[in-house]
Amino acid sequence: MRIGGGTESEDEMTNVDLSHVEIVDAHTHPYRLDDLLTKGSAGFDTRMMFLGEAFHSSSHVDADLWPVADAMTDSTVFALAMRRWLAAHLGCENTREAVTSAREEALQADAVAYTKGLLDAAGVVAILSDEGFPQPPIPADEFASTVGVTVHRVTRLEPWILQHRDGSFDDLVSGVETEATDAAADPDCVAYKSIVAYRTGLDVGDPSASEAAAAFDRWRSDDWRETREHAKPVRDFVIRRTLEVAKANDRPFHFHCGGGDPDINLEYAGPRSIFPLLVDVQDQPVVLVHSGYPWIREAAYVASVLPNVYLELSELIPWGWGQVEWGLEMLVGTVPAAKLLYGSDEAGEPEAFWASALLARSALERVLEGFVDRDYLSSNEAEGLGRLVLGDACRRLHGIDG
Repeated sequence: MRIGGGTESEDEMTNVDLSHVEIVDAHTHPYRLDDLLTKGSAGFDTRMMFLGEAFHSSSHVDADLWPVADAMTDSTVFALAMRRWLAAHLGCENTREAVTSAREEALQADAVAYTKGLLDAAGVVAILSDEGFPQPPIPADEFASTVGVTVHRVTRLEPWILQHRDGSFDDLVSGVETEATDAAADPDCVAYKSIVAYRTGLDVGDPSASEAAAAFDRWRSDDWRETREHAKPVRDFVIRRTLEVAKANDRPFHFHCGGGDPDINLEYAGPRSIFPLLVDVQDQPVVLVHSGYPWIREAAYVASVLPNVYLELSELIPWGWGQVEWGLEMLVGTVPAAKLLYGSDEAGEPEAFWASALLARSALERVLEGFVDRDYLSSNEAEGLGRLVLGDACRRLHGIDG
């Protein structure tokens, strides 16, 4: 007996098909083709794991510990699943040696075609690229030529602060505002982003201009150390000014929210830290990149009570591999799907686009089928929510044609 008293066949109750749905990846990082080819394929699977990713992005990881991380890859579910899937894609044996060799051969033959083939196989048609990492910035058109799909810019605040802090406090503020305004003049720039969670924390205060200027002088005297006493008032002031520019130019603002590599200020990186700021700027769209992972329940609450808060799903996908279905069931069942944005956090390995998208699509189908089976959704409603999560919500929020 169905709760609503309706009748559906068993096939209708359990079949949610998202195989035709285009995917827009809302959070990636660019890389240069020469860098991809130069580093080669040895250890690429470890570099894709959360444990291995930190060696690329963090200044706090001991490089001598790489063999320890690399030895763990063969016991990591994500790595084992990705290897098996990639062996099938490449037509080789399912061993680490065979997959690494076949992957390198494909890259050397035509790295762009190899990458485009992965994205096409996963249904990824466009990506949003965070140009803050790596530095110097990689232009969106260059990255698009590397991956073979449309790339939209997400421009980051922190490099602007570094670029303009050698002058006066007023020079810093005006320089950042000019950078932000100029970025908005580019239609390919669809959002701004801050990683203040890696610096002084997400508990962004509201210092006055005079308080921030005094802190700026102290920060300079302290040799630019990232302390909450000196650096934080300056960063908080500049963030609020950049939020104003984002609002004036109708651009969403993305915040890294949640865990990250060992550089993160973990005490102040979660959703509860940024909640007061989100209340202050509740009339403009803000995206919590990573959905506060691992504190995704907190993020779900925040997005449930503030209309303009959106959640991007990377880190949970793919690094929370065994938590993905639980996480999606909780998020889709709690937060409007129009606020959930699929993302991979790809950062230099093209297989990350592909494996993350495959995982997201299949896990989301299973979660939505469960909602249909419980008579919470019809099959058509479930597929509509799936389209939102995989791409349509991102397109709507960022004004991307599709």
